[in-house]
Amino acid sequence: MQRLFRRTPSWTLVLEILSMMQVPIELPCTFEKGALYLENSADAVYILEPYYLPCKVKQFLEYTNERRWITIFRHILHPYGWEIVSKEITKDKKKTTLYTIQRNANEVVEKIDVDFS
Repeated sequence: MQRLFRRTPSWTLVLEILSMMQVPIELPCTFEKGALYLENSADAVYILEPYYLPCKVKQFLEYTNERRWITIFRHILHPYGWEIVSKEITKDKKKTTLYTIQRNANEVVEKIDVDFS
């Protein structure tokens, strides 16, 4: 993955951003794009801005919408071994997309302590 951050946001900060946007923080979880709470968007951008590289701030944080926030969630979850998987469904005769935050199956992020004594 390309370099996006000056320094990686802490896990506590990631959970705070998810909570601000009203995404369930009990992971794994599923949510709809339309369920995001965009009224807190400016505050969340202000918190994340110091972490992104300056050129990436313009690219990802300057104009945020629901779709852009899904991308930002992908960025901030990736270093911790989480990914967002999308699935299109039909609900009330309309297509909608469900997003699931789940563990990345391709990465092993658990640390195993080995005692050699």
